[in-house]
Amino acid sequence: MKASEDSRSLRFFETVLELKEMHSGLGLTLLSVAVLTVPIPAQPVPETFTLNVPDGPISSKSGSSISLLCQVSPTFNIEPFEVKWYRFDEVNKPTLWYKDHKIQEAIMDPRFKGRVSLTGGLERGIASLRLERVTLEDSGEFVCYINNNNWYEKTCVVLAVSVIGSQPVISVAEARGGGQVNVTCSSEGWSPQPKVTWRNKEGTEITNGQEVQNTTDSQGLVSVSSWLLFSPSESDWLSCIVFLSDEWKTEGRILPVLPGGDYKKGFTVNQVLLVVLPVLFLVIIICALCFIIVFKRKGQIDQGLNVAETKRLIKENPVQSPANQTTSDNKDKLEENPVQSPANLTTTDNKDKPEENPVQSPANLTTIDNEDKPEENPVQSPANLTTTDNKDKPEENPVQSPANLTTTDNEDKLEDLLLGKKVKEEHITTDAKTASLAIRLSQKGKRVQYVKAKDKPDLQQSIHVLGNKGFDSGQHYWKVKIQDDDRKEEKLAWYLGVTKENAQCPLTPQNGFWVLFYEKEVGLHVYVDSVKTPTRQTTPTTVCVFLDCDKHTLSFYDADSGSLLYTFNDVKTTDTLYPVFSPGKRDPQPLKIY
Repeated sequence: MKASEDSRSLRFFETVLELKEMHSGLGLTLLSVAVLTVPIPAQPVPETFTLNVPDGPISSKSGSSISLLCQVSPTFNIEPFEVKWYRFDEVNKPTLWYKDHKIQEAIMDPRFKGRVSLTGGLERGIASLRLERVTLEDSGEFVCYINNNNWYEKTCVVLAVSVIGSQPVISVAEARGGGQVNVTCSSEGWSPQPKVTWRNKEGTEITNGQEVQNTTDSQGLVSVSSWLLFSPSESDWLSCIVFLSDEWKTEGRILPVLPGGDYKKGFTVNQVLLVVLPVLFLVIIICALCFIIVFKRKGQIDQGLNVAETKRLIKENPVQSPANQTTSDNKDKLEENPVQSPANLTTTDNKDKPEENPVQSPANLTTIDNEDKPEENPVQSPANLTTTDNKDKPEENPVQSPANLTTTDNEDKLEDLLLGKKVKEEHITTDAKTASLAIRLSQKGKRVQYVKAKDKPDLQQSIHVLGNKGFDSGQHYWKVKIQDDDRKEEKLAWYLGVTKENAQCPLTPQNGFWVLFYEKEVGLHVYVDSVKTPTRQTTPTTVCVFLDCDKHTLSFYDADSGSLLYTFNDVKTTDTLYPVFSPGKRDPQPLKIY
């Protein structure tokens, strides 16, 4: 029997060799098939095994996904085994339970349903727990348990969840003592306790007189406040950084100026230049305007002297000039009075019979021209020139005072944007489906108000709602009432602007948010390159938002004074932009949309 099998094997390999000589490619293929069809024995299951897990805690940021590693050693297929993950003190409420080749969802902890799965591959001996949308409550010890009815092992994996807090709010107050201010930096919603550092414009850390205070709320989140004494002359900018690590941090910047915009002692060179250069530029403009006025009037005076000399020659000449002949032609009774003395000319012509005067002195000519026929007067005195140009013909006046120039620029620019281009005001309401949980809308969608939900933690970093219209071309504007005239309380915070439909926090242009912020202690500010940047110090009661999709610009105006608050010049996106409205966090006063 064995000889027969050997002979068959020999004939098989002889056949393969013959085929290889006929066609080497086909021979190699047949040989590969023969090798691959030889069965590989399954790796046996050991009587005992151990579990490998990370040595230290696994760190994760709130809202992200994480895998908790658990692997058997030696490596073998554990698909027939029972795999269970549970919290250290909740063995009867498993986070995930795998048995009989499937997940047993009946008795799983409801907090983890839809958020957990096994990853890594049971056939390779890996039973890692995949946890989605991690929350602060997920922090703690998780137990990995594997059992095959003959042997079981379990071990712990520690998960540490971190929460990134809010953007730092920086304020400035006057300090006791000359030349210094008290700067405060506050941020809330951190876990674990963060660190705070202050830096100047050059990036050098400031530690002199710094103090830090931490408080913990009922949800276990930490609020941090830090303050220090600072001399405004030391740096143009002051930065406050709150962080857990180099990757998990937030930063705020401020110009160390007291409320109202006045610096205390110790001006820097840049601050002096900011004041001196605009004044010098204004002086140059005023001097240029004065030169133009003097040059123009000098030319008019020279012209008037030439005309006066011509009239003097006419008076001395007994023959009438063409000018007098023209005057005589226009009169009805010129021939009745051929000659009159200068005295008679003055008395008779000016009072009784001005139409019969054939000859007039230069003085009388000037009087008649200025009073009876202003349209024929080739010469005017400097005083008359000023009065005529400014009152009768304002369109011919080449000079305006600096005050008029400022007013005209503001009004013309706003009128050109909103009326000159025939841009119609958009009638926008809010889209209730996009509203944050802490926002209450009026029935018509024109009133937006912050209302804290009962029995729910106020953890939202962005409190806003989108408009019901989106724009991707053309020019559009809308107005928002910030402060009612009849309300005595000042509004504490708000922000307005545009955003993409699915934009994510933080509220920066890089993430699809172009917004103007207001906070009582900070003032108006925007985010430029993810850095908080102050704008004008005015606090408008009504804001006009102007969006030019064709020029990729977004401008904010004080609707009452017409002054420009800020302009984004690079609003470039292929997505549709929607108006965004925020009444401010913990501020009960509403916004009203026109």
